[in-house]
Amino acid sequence: MALDVACLAHPAFKPVGTCSRCGRFVCARCETWGELCAACEYRQLRELPSLRTRGSLTRWSLGLVTVGMGLGAILTGWLISRLDSGLAPDEAARTYERLSRLLTAPVVLATALSAFFFLRWLHLAVRTARMLGLDPGTTPAWAVAWWFIPLAHLYDPYLVVRSLRLSLGGSPKLNAAVTAWWTAWVLGVAAWIVKEYLFSTLDSDPFLLTSALLAGFASQVILAFGALLCIAVIGHIQRLTDECLEDVAEAA
Repeated sequence: MALDVACLAHPAFKPVGTCSRCGRFVCARCETWGELCAACEYRQLRELPSLRTRGSLTRWSLGLVTVGMGLGAILTGWLISRLDSGLAPDEAARTYERLSRLLTAPVVLATALSAFFFLRWLHLAVRTARMLGLDPGTTPAWAVAWWFIPLAHLYDPYLVVRSLRLSLGGSPKLNAAVTAWWTAWVLGVAAWIVKEYLFSTLDSDPFLLTSALLAGFASQVILAFGALLCIAVIGHIQRLTDECLEDVAEAA
């Protein structure tokens, strides 16, 4: 006598395998979440840290970076407007230096925090996608490691975030937000490097001050814009992840 078996979650569907965790039969619909049945998948996902909390911390810190960069751009623009024949008056230069020092520490702290929170969020986002049975194209560890590998850090982190977004589905238009964010990040850092180089040569050529300040202004504006785009990208990925988690919760 043949044993009548059925998928516990979807009795109308023919089983195609068994859950690697509990041994229950699973159908093709359940198998879309990997080798686990929907109930076990849901239990594992609930054991993960909160992706939403990590995303909120990242977005708040990026918001502080945006404010800091914006204030820096205003200060730099003010000094540019005070230049006389390419040189800054003594009083304006002293005011600029004093206010720049006040801004530097908070901006550096906010930037460091945003980097720390972003990498923790990215690690968990990739881990969550993989547990959902999706293919983000990398592992959680490599998603973070690419940021610290010379030359590779100029492009591979972008591929990681783009692949993560693609694996979660959603409108193809969201790809433009990811590309714009990464472009702003690369251009902003490049402008900052140019600014630092020009400032280091002011002792030999003081008339490069205008170029140095313009490069600094461009860097601050672009990085502030990039931080806003990053906030938007995190929000998009969070929303798509929530939708996938809701599908698993309904199946469980």
